[in-house]
Amino acid sequence: MRKMFKSGFFWQFVGGFAIGAVGVVTLQPASAQPVPPLPAASAIVAAR
Repeated sequence: MRKMFKSGFFWQFVGGFAIGAVGVVTLQPASAQPVPPLPAASAIVAAR
């Protein structure tokens, strides 16, 4: 187990997760709520 923590592959693997987590948090929009559909859109389709 001690040898695994000292290996370069392990730290590259953990570093990849850390960079990915920072990227997800950074690129996540502040208001990540879906846009509600327009209520008038169904009336326009029905008028055709």
